[in-house]
Amino acid sequence: MQIATQAQSQPLPKQPTARPRRNSKPALWVALGALVVLIPLLLASGAIISFQVMQWNLPGVTLFDQPVGLMSYQETIDWIDSTWNQSRLITLQHPTDPEVAFVVSPAELGYWIDPAATADAAYAIGRDSTPLEEIAAAIFGEPQAVLPVIYFDESRARQTLEELSADLTVAPQEAAIAYQNGEWVAIGGVAGQTLDLPVTLQTLFVNAYPILLNQSIAVSMLDQTPLVKDLTPVLGEIEALMAEDLTLTAYDPITDSRTTWSVPLEVKQNWVAVDAGTHEVSWKVNPDELTELIAGWENALSEDGSLSFSVTASEVAKDWQNGLAPLVIVQHAPTTYQVSSGESLWSISLKLGMPTWRILEANDGLTMTNVQAGMVLTIPSKNDLLPLPVIPNKRIVVDISSQRMTVYENGEIRNTSVISTGIASSPTMAGVFQVQTHEINAYASNWDLYMPHFMGIYEAWPGFMNGIHGLPLLSSGTRLWASTLGSPASYGCIILDLAAAEDLYNWAEAGVVVEITP
Repeated sequence: MQIATQAQSQPLPKQPTARPRRNSKPALWVALGALVVLIPLLLASGAIISFQVMQWNLPGVTLFDQPVGLMSYQETIDWIDSTWNQSRLITLQHPTDPEVAFVVSPAELGYWIDPAATADAAYAIGRDSTPLEEIAAAIFGEPQAVLPVIYFDESRARQTLEELSADLTVAPQEAAIAYQNGEWVAIGGVAGQTLDLPVTLQTLFVNAYPILLNQSIAVSMLDQTPLVKDLTPVLGEIEALMAEDLTLTAYDPITDSRTTWSVPLEVKQNWVAVDAGTHEVSWKVNPDELTELIAGWENALSEDGSLSFSVTASEVAKDWQNGLAPLVIVQHAPTTYQVSSGESLWSISLKLGMPTWRILEANDGLTMTNVQAGMVLTIPSKNDLLPLPVIPNKRIVVDISSQRMTVYENGEIRNTSVISTGIASSPTMAGVFQVQTHEINAYASNWDLYMPHFMGIYEAWPGFMNGIHGLPLLSSGTRLWASTLGSPASYGCIILDLAAAEDLYNWAEAGVVVEITP
């Protein structure tokens, strides 16, 4: 126990003093913080150096909303030209009709994006006088937009819009009439639309950026009011006008026949015009429709085209507007004739009613003596024997076989006369001719006789006119053939008694057709 006591009472040996330990964690965080700051700065410095050396656009730079960051200056120019000038299309849209749209290039609307100037604007971000803010924005991923540099050529835009104007225009529908359920009714007019060129051009100029961005523009339109909105007040006048028959008559003087056509009702109703100011009702003939009608009527005359007539739509329309019924003269085309055995040119001439000299003129190399069987001769048009304007309401018909002349006026017989035609050795030619000359007392030197009230109707030879006249008088004072009327007696002319010849001379003006039948 004492050991323990003694042991306890002795002083304890002195313990060494412990040195306080340094904490290393704060230094580590400082180092890490420095790295956090230093690494981005190093990366940014590297990016900035690369950005400057490579001539790239700053990251995050956009043209509108399309990125062009990290593109080189030349790449930016090429991309802008390709994307905005070459590939981009713009839709011109009708404001109320979605089916009416046209796709055009920016250039056609006068737009041109300047690639170099626009690339300059993108390239300048981060390189101007205060670059740090823009560089910082790029580092933190903030987009920085530039707008394209746009030029607008109004004259080019105007040209394109004018070219498309007709397709955009909806013409107003004028008030019209229609035949419904057995009566004429008035149909109200409907407004149309046309391109408002000044407003659309102004829109293209003011809204260039959104138009190019959205690639569309709604064009501006102007309403067009019909000139005539309602025909109800003049419906009675229109009904009276529609009751008029618009006709064209083709008269064939060779056959003395007429063919008359009328304008169809469905065509005629489109030609009614009402003056917007005075409400006067009149015809306004569509020349294209009338030309087509006339062509169809002409084709109806003959399947082979041997019959025709010549008239213009304006001539016909003018007659209608003046209350006239136009009449045209039918023309016969030249024909051919194959010579049969035993025929001479003289016999062919008499057979066809065509003077021999005209047949000779129409056939090169033909003579009176070289006509042979099998030859095909060209025979002139029968209308060549009617050189003057035809008088359609008068006609003289000579019947050689009965030795009678019948005179017609307006389709009715005016009178009939006994006549004498040519003797067998100098016959009167059958055919269709025309009163061409008047001579009160013609002299025939070949036979030393006078022919009172002479009317020449055809040239047997050039300069030698056969005709119609009164009983001839020899220079000796002897009156010929008074007792032989009713039988052939003359040298080719047609002889009447003196009273009948004078009456016919005064009645038949130049142009009256003379038809001579065998």
